[in-house]
Amino acid sequence: MAAAALCLGPAGCFGGDPRDGIDPEQPATATGETETFAVEKVATGLNRPTWAGVAPGDDDAIWVLEQPGRVVRLEGRAREVVIDLSGQVKLGAEQGLLGIAFHPDFDRNGKLYLHYSDKKGDTRVVEYTRKGDGPPRRGRQLLFHEQPEENHNGGQLAFGPDGRLFLGLGDGGGAWDPNRNAQDLKSKLGKILAADVDERASGEPRWEVVFYGLRNPWRFWIDTGLNEIWIADVGQDRVEEIDRSQLELDEPPKNFGWPGFEGSKRTERKRSVGGPGELLWPVAAYEHDDGAHCSVTGGVVYRGSAAPELSGRYVYGDFCSGAMWSLQPNPNGSVGDVRRERAKVPQITHIGTDAKGELLMASAAGDIYTARAPG
Repeated sequence: MAAAALCLGPAGCFGGDPRDGIDPEQPATATGETETFAVEKVATGLNRPTWAGVAPGDDDAIWVLEQPGRVVRLEGRAREVVIDLSGQVKLGAEQGLLGIAFHPDFDRNGKLYLHYSDKKGDTRVVEYTRKGDGPPRRGRQLLFHEQPEENHNGGQLAFGPDGRLFLGLGDGGGAWDPNRNAQDLKSKLGKILAADVDERASGEPRWEVVFYGLRNPWRFWIDTGLNEIWIADVGQDRVEEIDRSQLELDEPPKNFGWPGFEGSKRTERKRSVGGPGELLWPVAAYEHDDGAHCSVTGGVVYRGSAAPELSGRYVYGDFCSGAMWSLQPNPNGSVGDVRRERAKVPQITHIGTDAKGELLMASAAGDIYTARAPG
């Protein structure tokens, strides 16, 4: 993984400008357009879906989050509202019901976890338990965090290969991280955190910082087989980035450089990026040059069979333009062969998979798409 060693201390080791002496590695960018897959709708009529996937032991259904606060289970033409938090959720452009994760033993213990903005706009992560076909019972609160602004709430929840629950939180909002949260290891904002939800039966677990220096990691994906994470970090004005790193949990937290860097570009804010761990550079990026792009939505490495030419490639998209890209992961942690795909998904909010490994792509316009071979 491309990285630079960092010095300890708030000023780092770079003199007056803490960014002096850092030579960023440049990310891969698309070199052409291609059509390795096409998209088709598999569900419609949903209310601003923010996530689509499957629950362990429930392979025949698709579970969907709706931003206003509903968890919906789709099986064929049947739709079941499993949880309705609409009376507890604040809905906004970047607020609402944002993330879900199913306990790895969900098919036995019925536990799932929701990440949402409460009525005051603050972040809550709450555990629910579903027994049989009955309504889930609200359990303990795993995290509460005040949000200084309405934007940059992060959103993703996912279990890692170590059995811990990972959570992505943005830097707290405002331009250029005005409260300097992303580089502050005492703050949970601008971070990827992890907690052992099974460590205790009640109360909040201990959350640990795994990655920091992030602006708004709206979507990340953990490849448990390869013990690595892919993070899509939403940029400020110029750059949308894809990050890739091994999950080396016995190492100090790793730093992605925000707000000193946007992607691999230096920002005008002279903020220290000195701290423990490695400074990591994005492996891929795209810019806002044409004015259409605005917000990256990270995806997954595709391992299904419906779109053979896409096999083994990481897929991601842009919320504003609907543009899609795919890239080839290299074994050494870098990437190559970045392609701009002809397929588009408008207002794409999430890219996941069904039980067979086929893509599920959620659109805030109300639809769920899958990928198939072109033609």
